[in-house]
Amino acid sequence: MVGIVLLVVLALVVVSIAFYFATHKAQPTLTYTPPAVTADDNLSPGKSNNELIQDARIVNAGLTRDEEQQKAAEAALNDVPQAIGDSSDTSTTVEASRLSSLQTAFISESDRRLKSLNDTLQLLPRLTTTQQTQMKKLITDETTAITGLKAKAAAETTTEAFAADKTAFDKQYGNYLLAIAQTNLLVWANGQTALESKVNILGGKYQERLNDASSQGGATATGQTYINTYQAGKTTAQGLTADALKLTVAVKPGDYNANRSVLRTYYGKMDTAHKELAKAVKAASDLTTVMSTL
Repeated sequence: MVGIVLLVVLALVVVSIAFYFATHKAQPTLTYTPPAVTADDNLSPGKSNNELIQDARIVNAGLTRDEEQQKAAEAALNDVPQAIGDSSDTSTTVEASRLSSLQTAFISESDRRLKSLNDTLQLLPRLTTTQQTQMKKLITDETTAITGLKAKAAAETTTEAFAADKTAFDKQYGNYLLAIAQTNLLVWANGQTALESKVNILGGKYQERLNDASSQGGATATGQTYINTYQAGKTTAQGLTADALKLTVAVKPGDYNANRSVLRTYYGKMDTAHKELAKAVKAASDLTTVMSTL
């Protein structure tokens, strides 16, 4: 009798186990997938691990955009005019038989500059109101000047008149270079300034987290080393960018060699600032790892 009871109980246990596995499927493992970010996103309101990670990604997106704008500024500074005529030509001895081909080259270079100026005009929304007013006038004045010279050169019938147009066109290149390079440098400086502001806010969050952990006896020495590097890079970058921004906006139209030289100096300041920010963002990546252990 006892044996029969044991068999019944065992059967019930087996049936129960089978029923459990048949009706209970393994639950999927949930993983946190952070949302996509852009350089324009606002930082998160808190300082939890996930929020710090998210903020670090926003700052990194800003650094990437910074690099893209740096390339645009460099390209503007490296601009060179297309040749109009060969090196044997002088402003007064252009053969009449070559006037048509020279006019074609003049028009081609005019169109290149006009397109570049129009592309630069599209960057104005990324400038401050004061900067927009200044750069729009420079771009518009240069567009008007080139358009007028293009029409005049195309209509010339003598080499002497064409040579005078070319001399004026060559001289105008300084203003053209300033318009495209100065605007791109200002866009870069503005973006870098905004990034530095976010880096500063994020640094404050990191420091608060470290202070909280330290007050509770946490091991924060490594984290503090990283944040010191982070803050040093940010501080150096802020000074350089602010200086370059102030100087760049003050450049006035002049000789293209002088314009290029002085703007390259300010480019160098912002390049150094960018490298300091890159160090800070690298330290931020290290900090997020440290924070996850506190």
